[in-house]
Amino acid sequence: MQIRVFLRAVAVCLGLVGSSFAQSAASPEGAITSIVRVFLAPNYDTDWSGLEKLPGIKWAPLPPKMLDNCLPDGGCFTRAGTANLGGQNLSVLATGARTIVTHVYLRNGGAAIGEPRVVAALKQAGFSEELARCPVPGTIGGTNWYRLKSAGSGPGFIAIQSSCNGKPCEGFTLTMGTDLPALQPNQLKLYSEQCSANASERKAVSTSSPQEGVAQTIAAYIPQASGPAFYDWKALAGLVPNAEWIPGGPKKYNPEPYPYTQSGNMKLAQRAFSLVATGTQTQVKTIGLEENGMHPKGEDVLGLLRGQGLDVKLVRCGPIYTESTNNWYSLTSSKTHPAMLKQSIRFEGKQAQDAYELRLDSTLPKGDPRDRNPGVNGCR
Repeated sequence: MQIRVFLRAVAVCLGLVGSSFAQSAASPEGAITSIVRVFLAPNYDTDWSGLEKLPGIKWAPLPPKMLDNCLPDGGCFTRAGTANLGGQNLSVLATGARTIVTHVYLRNGGAAIGEPRVVAALKQAGFSEELARCPVPGTIGGTNWYRLKSAGSGPGFIAIQSSCNGKPCEGFTLTMGTDLPALQPNQLKLYSEQCSANASERKAVSTSSPQEGVAQTIAAYIPQASGPAFYDWKALAGLVPNAEWIPGGPKKYNPEPYPYTQSGNMKLAQRAFSLVATGTQTQVKTIGLEENGMHPKGEDVLGLLRGQGLDVKLVRCGPIYTESTNNWYSLTSSKTHPAMLKQSIRFEGKQAQDAYELRLDSTLPKGDPRDRNPGVNGCR
């Protein structure tokens, strides 16, 4: 994501200005290295007060600011600051949850410090820096992610941005842990995680968006008209390569109306989902797909299903004034057996979380008395 999005209004909103104070490093790159070392120290306190330990940064007073809408990095709280690093002024923003900081962004609006200088300083300080994510050649991707390791520090990453939509800029992002921060859907085609290969051989993280992956997965689980209306549990495992079903086949748990269940998980363009299938001892009858996190609202999985040749018709709406929409749709085409699909979407500000239930027997479950028919009380 463009770090600039998070920092654009920091100074205006909080009235913070740069101040000069004692520095632990003589150069900007040395000062950044000092911040990294403290941030990744095993005893570093990840709550909002722990930010005070990061050298060279002056922070806005606590508590952190709670946002009406969470940021794309998942942070719903922010704390802004300013830094004077080796004589260079930077804007700073920390983001995270109510009790924990997950990201620290530094934006340099002055003369560029330079990625090579920062990487060299980290190496000199004892960090091994592995280029873990990099731009795909020919795209507007302008950030490199380095996986950092050292004997006295925990694992983490520094992202160094040198281009904003093709124009020079400079920013740094610090995160902890062994997993690369998730990309936004519009970034998946811009970056590769095969950075040791020749630049011309770098493949994008994904050439499709998560919502395209969801639509493709649902379509793949609908039996073809040329075959039986239901498939067995062995066939289920091979229908979608990304799906990882728990080994051992289905287990009998006696849920209604089908007693056998098998669980799994999958990732679609870096977005994680839980899977659950139910059925009889020999046949799969329903498949559930539930997003583990949240994403920016506005996606249209149903439209993408229509684009794959399926006729998608609303047949039932769930109760109004509930946490999630729970609407049922019929899915039909000349090439597939008919099926029913429930789409449940939970909204939280500008974020959304999707869940789907595909019924291969093309029946509707028993409804809630508050359910609505199409055209009634806003059901459309």
